[in-house]
Amino acid sequence: MTRGQERVCSHTDHSASSPPTMPPLLRPPTDWLAERAARTPSRAALIWREQVWTYGELHSAVNQLAAQLRTAGVEAGARVATLLPNSPAAVMVLHAVLRVGATLVPLNTRLTTAELAWQIARTTPALLVYNHATASQAEPLGNEVPLFDVDTPPERTSVAETFTPLPFDGVQAIVFTSGTTGRPKGAMLTLANHFWSATASAWRLGVQRNDCWLLCMPLYHVGGMAILLRSALYGTAVCLHERFDTDAVLQALDSGSVTLVSVVPTMLKRLLDAHGDRPFHSAVRTVLVGGAATPPALLERALSAGIPVALTYGLTEAASQVATAAPDEVRALPGTVGAPLWGTTVRIVRDDGTLAAAGEVGEIVVRGPTVMRGYWRDPDATAHTLRDGWLHTGDMGYLDDAGRLWMMQRRTDLIVSGGENVYPSEVEGVLLRHPAVEAVCVVGMPDAEWGEVVTAVIQPREKAACDVDDIRAFCRRHLAGYKCPKRIVVVEALPLTASGKIARQIVKERLVSGRDGW
Repeated sequence: MTRGQERVCSHTDHSASSPPTMPPLLRPPTDWLAERAARTPSRAALIWREQVWTYGELHSAVNQLAAQLRTAGVEAGARVATLLPNSPAAVMVLHAVLRVGATLVPLNTRLTTAELAWQIARTTPALLVYNHATASQAEPLGNEVPLFDVDTPPERTSVAETFTPLPFDGVQAIVFTSGTTGRPKGAMLTLANHFWSATASAWRLGVQRNDCWLLCMPLYHVGGMAILLRSALYGTAVCLHERFDTDAVLQALDSGSVTLVSVVPTMLKRLLDAHGDRPFHSAVRTVLVGGAATPPALLERALSAGIPVALTYGLTEAASQVATAAPDEVRALPGTVGAPLWGTTVRIVRDDGTLAAAGEVGEIVVRGPTVMRGYWRDPDATAHTLRDGWLHTGDMGYLDDAGRLWMMQRRTDLIVSGGENVYPSEVEGVLLRHPAVEAVCVVGMPDAEWGEVVTAVIQPREKAACDVDDIRAFCRRHLAGYKCPKRIVVVEALPLTASGKIARQIVKERLVSGRDGW
């Protein structure tokens, strides 16, 4: 490999050999909330509806909760599962678990009792923290794990004791992946992973004293958790919403108090549909879009409206962001997710493990200080995903001559029809340009002759006539024949994940079961 090839495929040479380390005396404090409260106690930390907590107030509330968790039997090194919707209590529990030196296991509130029971059995937590909103899900699990209702905690507890927070390299959370194939896997993320992620994100997007990050992503996903932790490091505010609600988010974005927001493409589309193609308040400096490939037509529409879009690529196993294109770069080169963040190396490899050339599509592999420690109690999955120090993402993309990353698709979503590779995101991008199409999911379905056939499941626009023959003709005008959907299914609504992405695996399962009209 030549030095030129290494420059194309790697952001920094030193991080490819080993992650950065710090001498003990130079390592940052690990209770970031306590440190921030000591430095800027009167600065706003958390905004929830009409309430505002300063860092000093949030620190005091977390101290009380940490003492209650300790009284309930949570010791350093233990695990604490949470089943909580977005709420101030969920924020406080996150910090309190860190303060007592335990590991957080955030559970998806949309899971069934059986799914929750499996994850609890897998992680053996000392406690399951829930609230009134999730009581019906949590209480049946009382035989599996001690329960702690954060809405009605034990009587006030003395906080005179000194807590021992998690060490810098301690596992801050076990975050279960979505489990699109087989059982979910618990990614072990360390406090160091979050520290380097926050540092690198700040280098790319900048930090301003008056920053306020609108958080409407679930806190049991790494994207939501990362915003809370990095904001405590930065000393900036978080405006927390219980969920993504188009009207509520638009009101916040137009208020002048919000400067950043994280969304997935589906959310961005809903915001544009409701707001009209016009900019948000000038205070909004970054709309971070990730979680799925952004359709070119949607990106063009957002840029035309003057929305400061920053495109990002990340994953749970790398503590959120891997590469990010700031708004000015997105405007100059629409579609790229930018160069790898500081300290992170990205390479593209072929199926045989060799390095791909610039512009050649292959698997994205990542190395750097944000990469997880491994999967909880799953050595086989860890060995498969972490090889020779590289995180094999299963995602497809390419690096251009300047080392910028361009996303294509997850490897597991790739369609191979008649020996030809078809990237669903490309077909979806074309279909979304059709005036009758509101949303679409393209998947490969088994076929005796072709191996797989391209299948498009379409959610039509409201009151739009969805003529399947017209859509097929539209595809033939814009796509090679082998990329055109052989089958088109029209449904009333596509299923979504908790973070607002189209649930591709559920779409495939329903097609296999013959549920065409769901």
